Amino acid sequence: MNMIVAVDRNWAIGNQGELLVRIPNDHKFFREETTGKVVVLGRKTLDTFPQGLPLKNRTNIILSANPDFQVKDGIVVHHLEELKKELEKYRNEDIYIIGGDSVYKQLLPWCQVVHVTKIDHSYQADA
Repeated sequence: MNMIVAVDRNWAIGNQGELLVRIPNDHKFFREETTGKVVVLGRKTLDTFPQGLPLKNRTNIILSANPDFQVKDGIVVHHLEELKKELEKYRNEDIYIIGGDSVYKQLLPWCQVVHVTKIDHSYQADA
């Protein structure tokens, strides 16, 4: 399983529900790595996407504690055991953990590869 993340000098990833900075080449790398693959993300990360919709051309698996949460074109799981069972359907090397903070922390032990874009700057951050 893979993880993909952009971090600043302090390993921060975001502030007030947004990325710290937008880097076109990093976004291009993200698209190239994840297109046609499985992405795992939290509901708050999904909220930051355009119209709050899953990423196109990927299988989106959203982790949400809310048992009533549903999203068009996405698979919603509610706890780690349910996620683990869902991920058994896919090849490990095709799975990418894409955030946010709590999802990264919970799933890091499951990952064999982490793609890190390290930004040589310290930003105001809360995640």
